[in-house]
Amino acid sequence: MKYHLDTIPVWDAFLEEKECPFCILEDNLEKSYVDSFLGGSVMEPDTRIEVNAKGFCPHHNQLLYKAQNRLGLALMTHTHTLETLKRFRKATDRLKKGAFSRGTGFSAASLFRRTATGEKGHNSPMAEFSEWLESYRNSCVICDRMDYSMKRYVYTMLHLWENDSEFKDVMAKSKGFCLYHLKAIIDMAVESLNAKKQQELLEMLIPMEIKNLERLEQELLWFTQKFDYRNQDKPWGNSKDSLPRLLQKLTGKYMENNRS
Repeated sequence: MKYHLDTIPVWDAFLEEKECPFCILEDNLEKSYVDSFLGGSVMEPDTRIEVNAKGFCPHHNQLLYKAQNRLGLALMTHTHTLETLKRFRKATDRLKKGAFSRGTGFSAASLFRRTATGEKGHNSPMAEFSEWLESYRNSCVICDRMDYSMKRYVYTMLHLWENDSEFKDVMAKSKGFCLYHLKAIIDMAVESLNAKKQQELLEMLIPMEIKNLERLEQELLWFTQKFDYRNQDKPWGNSKDSLPRLLQKLTGKYMENNRS
């Protein structure tokens, strides 16, 4: 089957029967990429060029640092810093030129001057430098690769939903998705499904999401009520880990103990 290699991890994630199969896939991808960038790929020229250009976001820098391969991370960070210095100098070139008005020394007004076509501050040297700093912080090799891979997984899920009756049944009986990955499914459905299929998908997804949000809300309510001394001897049921599971459902942030 054409999609066989992609369908295996999707099937496996759904069969875990957790709050969101795409959170499982995302977590697996993230761990795989962190291991990869601290492994042999550190010395691969293509990888180093990409890392030099993009670097990593704060979240993935933290995960790479915690992975304890300090030498591998140091090598990547050093060459990325050299590239960053070049780009920093280029990004601040206009800023430095605009900071001094002719013959009068420093001019703060020139840094914020409105352009002929823009709003106040738009395309000013200071605004351009601020935009560069923002783009630098948001640039990340791992985020880009995960985004690409996750879109493939969502597309694969929709393909299975359309063409595999067994998978469609498993999906219908699942606990649904976190709201973050639900958006990813909706966005991909708009791109890849016709209007009739989109409607059919929504008719399955929306009741499923409401049902499972209500389930988690009740579990969390009982979790809070268990702190009442009158309920201390009553069983916890499924409420003990309801807080991290509901947080995951709402925000998409993966919780480690959901895999236990």
